[in-house]
Parts: sequence; C-alpha cells; structure tokens
Amino acid sequence: MSSIRRDHPLLFLPGPTEVLPEVAQAGTLPMIGHRGPEISVLLKETMSKVAKVLATEGSVFPLCSSATGAMEGAIRNLVEGPVLHLVCGAFSKRWSKLRAACDVEGDEMVVEWGEPVEPEQVRRALRTRRYRAVTLVHNETSTGILNPLQEIAKVVREESDALLLVDTVSSMAAVELRLDEWGVDLCLAGTQKAWALPPGLTLVSVSERVLKESETARGKGMYFDWCLHRRKMDSWQTPNTPPIALLFQLRAALAHMESEGLQRRYQRHVAMRDRVLSWAAGRFAPFAREGYRSPTLTALALDSVDVAKWLQACRERGFVVGAGYGETKSRVFRVGHMGEIDPELLEECLTVLDEEWQKLRSGS
Repeated sequence: MSSIRRDHPLLFLPGPTEVLPEVAQAGTLPMIGHRGPEISVLLKETMSKVAKVLATEGSVFPLCSSATGAMEGAIRNLVEGPVLHLVCGAFSKRWSKLRAACDVEGDEMVVEWGEPVEPEQVRRALRTRRYRAVTLVHNETSTGILNPLQEIAKVVREESDALLLVDTVSSMAAVELRLDEWGVDLCLAGTQKAWALPPGLTLVSVSERVLKESETARGKGMYFDWCLHRRKMDSWQTPNTPPIALLFQLRAALAHMESEGLQRRYQRHVAMRDRVLSWAAGRFAPFAREGYRSPTLTALALDSVDVAKWLQACRERGFVVGAGYGETKSRVFRVGHMGEIDPELLEECLTVLDEEWQKLRSGS
C-alpha cells in the first residue's frame, strides 16, 4: 500500500507530483542559519548524492528558482551565440524564446510534435553552421517524447565543440542519466517532478567547459552566475539565501530513493508507462512515436470526446489527470506516472478513467 496521503485529489499530472508524508514533514524541521556550519553539512550531503544520481564529477548546486530561471541562466552564461535549439514541443521551444529574450542569436531545428529529435537530424543541422551551444529537452512533457539524449550528445561531440545544455526537468530521478560519460555540459531540473518535492528548488550541474565560458561572459548578472555558484560550493555555501526547507526535503527524498534503489526506481517508471500503454490499447492512440515514449508521462490522443468534461469528472472522484498542452490542448490527455506514484495508485487512476469514460460515451 502506498504511503501517499489520500485526503486530497491525487496528482497524475506532468507536475507537480505527489509528495510523500515523510518528505513533506522534513520541511517543518527547525530552521538553521544559511551561513553557518549546519548549512554546509546539509549542502555537502545532498549535492554529493545528487551528483551520484547524475553520474557526474562536475559542479552541482541548488537554485531557489524554477527550472525556467536556470534555463535563462544557462543562456546568460554563454559568451555569445549562435545557439541551436532542438525543438519538438512546447518546452523545447521555451529555450528558444528565452534565448531571444536575452538578445542572443540562434536557430531552431524543428520536428513535428509527437516525433523525437533524431541524431542524424542534429548532425545535418550542425554541419550548416558553427554553434556555441545546443539546447535539448530530454523528456518533452507536451508530447510524451523521451529524446535519445546519449545518441544526440555523441553527435554533438563528433560534429562540433558546442556546449550541450539539457532540460531534464521531467526525467531526472526517473530515467538514468550519465552526464560525464555522455558529454552533457549543463543539466537542470526542478524538483517538483520525478524528485517528488514541492516546487521552488532547481538542481543544476555544469561542466568545466560551461564554467570556462561563464568566466568571460558579459551581461550575465549575478543571481545565475555559474562561476559564483561554483566558488561558493567549494566551501559548501551558496551565493544567495538557499531554500533550506526544500533542502531538508531533498535530503529525505534522497534517503527514500536510496532505500528503493535507483535501478528499481527507473524500472518502476518504465513498468508504469507500459501499463498505461496496455490500458490505452485499442481506444487511445499514443501521441509519441513508438520507441521514444516517456517513462514519466504518457500522452494519448482521442477524438470526439469532451476532454475537459471527462477529466473534471475524474477530478471530482479524486484523480487529477492532465489535459493537453499548447498545440495538443484539445486533442490529447496526459497521464503523469512519475515520482512516488506507484503501480497500485496508477491502477486506481486507470479504473476511474475507465468508468468515467464509459459514462461519457453512454451519455449517462
């Protein structure tokens, strides 16, 4: 039996996700000073473990920001453009919008929604122009696509010296990442997704190559200055006031992840994806191409149904499922199965979706 509290509508969303009671409770621990020895102990313990999850020797640090803030920081720490954006949905498009807002030059390589970014497409794009950076969303929640990060990173290394900047917002802590081995220069994620914490904390990992770029970048500001964060983390401190309660909760979440085991955690997410796909078979078409379907969220297409009415009926029964996003808003629904959602809870959600679907179709 899952230990997730049942006194509220349960979230099967692209995020935020459910928070375990013991993780939520950790946020109520007595406060500590943000410049004393206690915070250094907390940062060393948590960030060292996050680095192990990411399989990196690079600098890992927390930001009191949404992941969008870290994405903007990634752009501002570049010396100059141009930047190549690999766009396959709404959130990969966000990288491009942020770059344009920062007045940095760049291009988009766009693929159809529901399709992955393929390595050979990236190879061709990189042969057209010399880029300083390439941006990618690993797990595109608007479409349910898991892009082949390892293979794309290999192509970026083979064809260029560009920095690879990756949004792993909805994959980190649910899908295996090996940043150093694959050659990922910057990786970021908000902890309200597969980490299963409340919103407000973002984890960032940067390579030495990113830090070298940041050293001479102009107009990058102070809050997202990666070199400043690196210098502070050398003594397990932060440049600005850290979100202490969220760091307490991160420590508790890491302890829970250790007890589950990372590989079992990854396997659980794959199993839940497969269960949703088998449940949907014959009724709802997966929006993402086979072979690239996300382990943390399944986007399903449907026709001739009032999606909003259906999902509202499920909400009233205690299960909150996501509608489509952006271009897919009226023709897709998205079942989140990430973080601390387990197969038992997922089965309950699918049962309610089934029952309300039948009611809607019968007109009752």
